[in-house]
Amino acid sequence: MRKSLIGGMVCLGLMSAGITIVSTTNVSASTTAATATKVDLSGYYTSNPGQVAMLTDAHVFSDVNMTKRSGTIPTGTLVKVQAVEYSSNGYPRFKVDSGYITTNKTVVVVPTSNIGNYYTTTTGQTAALIDLHVFSDVNMTKRTGTIAAGTLVKVLGIEYSSNGYPRFKTASGYVTTGRTAVVQPTDRIANYYTTNTGQIAALIDLHVFSDVNMTKRTGTIAAGTLVKVQKIEYSSNGFPRYKTSAGYITTDKAAMVQPTSKIANYYTTNPGQVTALIDLHVFSDVNMTKRTGTIPAGSLVKIQRIEYSSNGFPRYKTADGYITTGKTAVTFDVSSTNAAKIQQVIKLAKTKLGDPYTQSQAGRLGPNSFDCSGFVYYLYKTAAGVTLNGTVTTTEEKSGHEVSLNALKPGDLLFYGTRGSTYHVGLYEGNGVMIHASTPEDGVKETQIQYYMPSFARRILD
Repeated sequence: MRKSLIGGMVCLGLMSAGITIVSTTNVSASTTAATATKVDLSGYYTSNPGQVAMLTDAHVFSDVNMTKRSGTIPTGTLVKVQAVEYSSNGYPRFKVDSGYITTNKTVVVVPTSNIGNYYTTTTGQTAALIDLHVFSDVNMTKRTGTIAAGTLVKVLGIEYSSNGYPRFKTASGYVTTGRTAVVQPTDRIANYYTTNTGQIAALIDLHVFSDVNMTKRTGTIAAGTLVKVQKIEYSSNGFPRYKTSAGYITTDKAAMVQPTSKIANYYTTNPGQVTALIDLHVFSDVNMTKRTGTIPAGSLVKIQRIEYSSNGFPRYKTADGYITTGKTAVTFDVSSTNAAKIQQVIKLAKTKLGDPYTQSQAGRLGPNSFDCSGFVYYLYKTAAGVTLNGTVTTTEEKSGHEVSLNALKPGDLLFYGTRGSTYHVGLYEGNGVMIHASTPEDGVKETQIQYYMPSFARRILD
């Protein structure tokens, strides 16, 4: 055996075995391990990018050789990397806070360098700041639709593209997580309306702003106002706003309410006064849970303002309490008031068809039996709030004013006999038909007046 010193390295020649052993002094142990086992590192990250994102669920191990599994990091998670270390058989591992994970490029990806411009976590939903393109694949190669700006979208999870961009996975596909395109909504989003039904009712006076971030106040919308909504937009800190023709207002449920879908059947402006078409129930509260009285049909009611119930119904606030704004119950159009009252009179009369005839003082004024004059008295008082002149034909014939039998209108009273000594009266329904309390045999019935022509007619309401 002989020794020689070459370039500071000790060489031992084992001539008989024909083998030369080279010391690895000053050579990286990791490089040696990789070389010795001929590991193909092209599919692995070998330097520390600072952070990586999970393309799939990644197993976590407590040791670099990955013999002791200690947990899992879910798909879509962005993880800070402390260092790269190698296993004893030459495979690179990322050292992270919770242990060791693979650097395999099919499992992890280095995120885009401008990752700060994207959301990398999710609260379960996101709001679209602009119209969002939707794709069927995480790499966004196949566009399948659009999510409109202002939409609150449920997020199923975060996944990363092969080039390191985070995507929100939704029920309809993948969308960007770019902060200029989406915003994470306030954690109090449940307290706000996030859909647009086209209009909203103000529960309180609403401040109006010229910008979605509400930095420049421009006016006020009064409580009780029904406001047309153009669309929903989100502020930079995740609060939804209603865009109106006047500007931006809050969507806070404590400040407004979405009106009933039947809002067209109700008055939504305050005329100052209305006429009761029917007996109106009066309540002490806007939600109408505590009834306190009644306003008779035909009454003129002064209105203080409009308020909305918690379920979106408009109410008139009066000195006595709250009443409905339903168009079948009240009206502020004087020209239609009497016409509506007459319709209510006729409607009530039809419900009495078949009721018995009686001349007893206890029963002839209704509500379940009548004589002829008691019948028309009951109809006008109950349905229109109008009290005729007395309860017998000879006094009732002085009510209203006389009209020609050739110009009859529904609601007119038809009298039989000479003036001052009439013996019968009925209600003209229209189309040549009269409703009247006829006889003890027939009770309340309809009759074609061509077979029983009246002597004259009186119009109670014009």
